[in-house]
Order: sequence, then C-alpha cells, then structure tokens
Amino acid sequence: MMADKRGTIVIVHGAWVGGWRWRKVADLLRDRGHYVFTPTLTGLGERAHLTSRDVNLAMHAQDIANVIRYEELEHVLLVGHSYGGMPISQATELIPEGVIQSILYMDAFMPENGQSLNDLVPGEPHLPPEEGDYLVPPPRLLLQGFNAHMDPASRASYEDRRTAQSVYCFSQKAELTGARDRIPQKTYVIATGYKNDTFAPVAERLRTQPEWRVEEMPFTHDLQHVAVTESADMIESALP
Repeated sequence: MMADKRGTIVIVHGAWVGGWRWRKVADLLRDRGHYVFTPTLTGLGERAHLTSRDVNLAMHAQDIANVIRYEELEHVLLVGHSYGGMPISQATELIPEGVIQSILYMDAFMPENGQSLNDLVPGEPHLPPEEGDYLVPPPRLLLQGFNAHMDPASRASYEDRRTAQSVYCFSQKAELTGARDRIPQKTYVIATGYKNDTFAPVAERLRTQPEWRVEEMPFTHDLQHVAVTESADMIESALP
C-alpha cells in the first residue's frame, strides 16, 4: 500500500554487518513510496577492503553526513540500529540544523558526550583477540537471543557476510554538543523479546523525558530480520 506521505529515510546498520542487513526492510519501505538509503559504513560489508587503523567512530559519522550532503537530502528521518546508534549520534553534529527532522534509535546504543560504545556495553569491552591488532572479529556465539532465531541457512549466510571491525569504532568517545537534542522528533525503540540488559536502561531513562517517544517491539535484537513488516511500520511511524 502506497504511503500517504513520502519520506526520506537513512538507515544505519549495526556492528560487523553492512547496509545489506536492512535490504528487506528498505525494499518494503521503497514499495510504500519512500526514498530510502542504507549506507554501508567504511571498512564493513562491501567496503571491507577499505578497513584500516583510521576507521573509527568519527569516520562512520562522516560517512552518514556525506550521504546526506552529497545526495542533497532534506527533511530526513535518521535511523540507527545497535552500534548504528553511535555514529548517528555523532553525525548530528556534522549535518546542518534542520536537515534531520526525526531520529530513531532501534534497540541501539545512545551515547552522551564523552562516552564510547565500550563504556556502554555490559561486561567485557570489544577488543581485538591479540595485542597489537586493531580488528575485532564478530562474535560467533549466540548472544542472549540476538541471533538464536535464525534457521541454519540464514545463519550461514549471515556469518559468511559479517566482517571484523576496527576497535576504534568501539573505543572512540562521542563528541556531542547538543545537536541531537534540537531534532524536533526523537524516538527510541526497545526490543523486549530477549533479556535486554544492554538497551533496557536507555529506554527507562528516556521514558522520563517528555521530548522522547519510547516504543516496544516484542522481538529479538535483529528486528530487521525477524520483524520486517513491523520494523518498516515503526520506521514509518517516526517520519517527520
């Protein structure tokens, strides 16, 4: 069904994957009439050959800002999933005020100024397996239901396309001066279908802030895989 209002949507993926992870949701949103971008961050996915020690949170924020600048996008809904919440937060500092009209965190990290992802993740920080290395391999174990839902074929395809990621994406601290706070519409989505110790505290904190809308989705962390239609619906609900 064609949407009543055409939106401009930029969706930023999580760690160790690429824009490919959001293809089904993006295709559905495009079928509904929206203008959708799913950029792959430097060093990941089809851009894995560009990885280096220079790849960090700031570069990923610049990746997002450059898509918006060079495509001359306006009235943008900016979406981040999981790790994607880190670079979308920093990207708001690089994009002229008024361009991003709505921001949506989907089971995502949401740093404050001076926080890195490693400051926010429960348990051990994300670090390379060997001293002197800079690449953090993707975890291969089932993580509290993050990917336990996959059938063998889906899991094999998923594992084959994940790539190691620069530790500096996880260790570099966000530099935020309040640009995110000035975005007119702000939404946080918490996935409640697994033991969500990572993102539940973020949702609880934001429930006390009237400028934020907090929603729940009864699925596991990989919303874009287990809840394609519901994820598209939620993204549409956050359009400016």
